[in-house]
Amino acid sequence: MAKVTKKTVKKKATRSKTVSRKVYLTFPRLQTKEAIICDMYDRYKVRFNVRSASVDDQMGLIALELEAPDMATLLKAFKYFEKRGVKVEPIEISIIEP
Repeated sequence: MAKVTKKTVKKKATRSKTVSRKVYLTFPRLQTKEAIICDMYDRYKVRFNVRSASVDDQMGLIALELEAPDMATLLKAFKYFEKRGVKVEPIEISIIEP
């Protein structure tokens, strides 16, 4: 078994850094019943947290917090949403959290 030292703990902490962004996803009518967010997770393993959602048969608006190991992976997730017809917009002001 490896010995745990300050140095090994620091290395683990450095490796576990992630990139996170909050975005609005706008789903057109035809995509509101598809599992696009789950498909994105299966493909890129970008973790997501639904912060707010309003979805009906006509459209969907979802506020998500996304977390990835690096910016490149996060950008791949954004492009995946766009390829599936979902509009991605950054949340610049935190209107969800107090």
